[in-house]
Amino acid sequence: MTSPPRTDDSRPTPLEAILRRLRSASGFPTLASTITDINRVVGSDLHSNRQLTQVILSDAALTTKLLQVVNSAIYSQFHGRIRTISKAVMILGCDEVSNTATALAMLEFTRGRPQEKSLQDELIGAFFAGVISKKLGQKLGMPNSEEAVMCAMFQSLGRLLVTFFLFEEQQQIRALIDKGMPDEAAADRVLGISYRDLGVGMAREWNFPVRLIEGMQTLSTREIVPPDTDVQRLKLAANYANDLYNLALRTPPAGKGAALLAVSKRYGAAVKLDTRELADIVEQSLKEMAERSATLDLPAANSPTLKAIRTWSGSPPISIDLAEDEPTLDPLTQHVDAMDDKEEATTADTPQQVLSAGIRDVTEALTADCPLNDLLHMVLETMYRGMGFSRTMIFIRDGKLNQMRARFGFGADIERIIPQCCFPLAFAPDAFHVSVEKGADIVIENAQAENIAQRIPEWHRRAIRARSFILLPVVLKGNTLGLLYADSERPDGIKIDADQLGLLRTLRNQVALAFKTAR
Repeated sequence: MTSPPRTDDSRPTPLEAILRRLRSASGFPTLASTITDINRVVGSDLHSNRQLTQVILSDAALTTKLLQVVNSAIYSQFHGRIRTISKAVMILGCDEVSNTATALAMLEFTRGRPQEKSLQDELIGAFFAGVISKKLGQKLGMPNSEEAVMCAMFQSLGRLLVTFFLFEEQQQIRALIDKGMPDEAAADRVLGISYRDLGVGMAREWNFPVRLIEGMQTLSTREIVPPDTDVQRLKLAANYANDLYNLALRTPPAGKGAALLAVSKRYGAAVKLDTRELADIVEQSLKEMAERSATLDLPAANSPTLKAIRTWSGSPPISIDLAEDEPTLDPLTQHVDAMDDKEEATTADTPQQVLSAGIRDVTEALTADCPLNDLLHMVLETMYRGMGFSRTMIFIRDGKLNQMRARFGFGADIERIIPQCCFPLAFAPDAFHVSVEKGADIVIENAQAENIAQRIPEWHRRAIRARSFILLPVVLKGNTLGLLYADSERPDGIKIDADQLGLLRTLRNQVALAFKTAR
């Protein structure tokens, strides 16, 4: 993504100068890489559900948190029954999952940093504006009001970046604000660019979808008219939400009625909401924020920002059971039906629990009208996450070319590897052909062992060079139609006990049933 043109041939623009500093800031490259990868996948015309799943699975903490969110009360219509990222993407869609993952990446970034509390309070404020935007989006008849959460939240992206990474500048801006200068003007004085323009510039740098970038833009007075398109509704909801949020945060409780009346009149040409309705939206948003904070493990109870807004609105203090020093209920354990009394959570640590949860997802997919590829994604993801494999893939028989060809998978360097993984069905004395011909499950614990190396085909050594791997053939009526593959880059990295092997075979049998149904 190219930066805006420079003002002259030698001096960088303020945006370029800040971007240069941010790229060398501690933690920024990792955060930027995650968000850029998510947006790159979603923004591509050729993107697939599997590619977005792959990006999310590459970050274990993000995977865990996203599964918690999609099984929380926020998505209560799914009754906590989403146990794989693949299923989340299939049900919620790429846009919804990518938006949530982007927000979670920002939230997770603050944890463990020296200024964690101040960072989290900035994020809580931005997220609260997002929740208000959702309520306004519903009033505007938006089909996907969750998208408004992202637009409103990331209107604060410039401020968040300065708070996260440019401490000295943030202190200078704060000093000017304390003297009465507006936020955007203070940022422009110190940085040479406003918070809003910095945020939009970074959104472009991170390949945010055009809709979100448009929604992040400031809405001028002459633009406050009845919206005709979803993008206009996004922009209206995000701007209205941030104005309402700042009003609640910065005006004294005694001036509440006058302030609400002013903002109601400002947006009255576009959407008719009286002061009582606006006050109700703030109240409802505070309640929803409490639910979301519990799910996201954010310290909302002790947030100075939310305390100030609760005082302004006259809302009671948040319930003590949501306080940050009290344990919160894991939303997964509240909603997910356990495989048995010992296996209740999708985020459980043991391979058996993760495999069992994935099997439940696949079982439900088999009984529903689930596309074959989506079901195979669930199987491969379950194997990948459950056993900690480096890669998982599925080979499928190509009768026309008389080959077994890898179709898709998850894990390290998978996009490069997939096109190189195919082999003819004509028999050769190697592990892959033995598995296909005999329908035999094969575990190679050390592919470099002297008595094994000669059984590893050249194409596998060239494309992957995995130190250990497992093959599970998918057999239907005596014919091997597919081959589940998983590997580890560590020598002796695959150690599978009887219970784990049984669960992996159950997944393989589910694939065979899916093939039978498809045929």
